[in-house]
Amino acid sequence: MGKQTPLSTSFKLPDGREVFIETGKLATQADGSVVVRMGNTMLLATVVSSK
Repeated sequence: MGKQTPLSTSFKLPDGREVFIETGKLATQADGSVVVRMGNTMLLATVVSSK
């Protein structure tokens, strides 16, 4: 586990909906994590690895 630097960005789809992508804010015990949001839908993906 390393210290994750929080990053976030967003972009608009051609139909006007906006997608938000954030990393380093949730699941800080994981080796990597990302949250993708669009409207009322949120997806959290995490990765844990061993060396």
